[in-house]
Amino acid sequence: MNLWLLFALCFVIQCFSTPLFLKLSWPTRSMRSLTAKMVSATLFVAVGFLSANISANESDFAKTMLVGLCLGWVGDFFLHSDKNSCFGIGMVSFMAGHVAYIFAYIRALNSFEGYNHFNIIEVLSLAVLLVSSLFVFKRFKFEFSLKILKFGVVVYTGVLVVMFLKATSLGLNYMLSGGENGLWALLTLALGSLFFLLSDATIGVLMFGGQKKNRPLKIFNIVTYFAGQMLLASSILFIKI
Repeated sequence: MNLWLLFALCFVIQCFSTPLFLKLSWPTRSMRSLTAKMVSATLFVAVGFLSANISANESDFAKTMLVGLCLGWVGDFFLHSDKNSCFGIGMVSFMAGHVAYIFAYIRALNSFEGYNHFNIIEVLSLAVLLVSSLFVFKRFKFEFSLKILKFGVVVYTGVLVVMFLKATSLGLNYMLSGGENGLWALLTLALGSLFFLLSDATIGVLMFGGQKKNRPLKIFNIVTYFAGQMLLASSILFIKI
């Protein structure tokens, strides 16, 4: 079967598997909802590998992004469980996935002559987003059963913000440098990382902000997550650095 057809089919199936997961996981999760969730997770991993094959992309960027996608798959599996041990594994896997993404962006950005990782725009954006996060914590009165969870959320938030900024910066620099399909590269990276940031932000509100029964917020959380992963996986089509 044509790889482009398989690529498109992944997006079509995602449009059905994500709503199915939302339906099956509410109000309680089950093996059926886990199956639907892992179908959705497998789809974004598949899009990553298909993107690499379609574009014949064997760059360090592609390889590192694929590692991040696979770590996201592992995180999805373990976070479906209510056990603390599984939750810990899932969070560590997601954190490792974010670090892999950041590493991929930084290595790619290093190929642009004169790029400064501590430029004023990114530093100010980082500060604004982190301060905004503090307002969210205060607004929803986050409560943590363990102090280490509070520390973990703060660190995780910082990692998410850096991932978003570096992904957007990579897409913008690639486009401005005249890279092929530069606009598409910017859109997949900027929107993908933004959706991921918004999704993980709502996870914090759902878990620690007293909003566990907020159905619309849960829907927003899941839809932005899978959309973000699909877009980031698609960026492998364009960035070959």
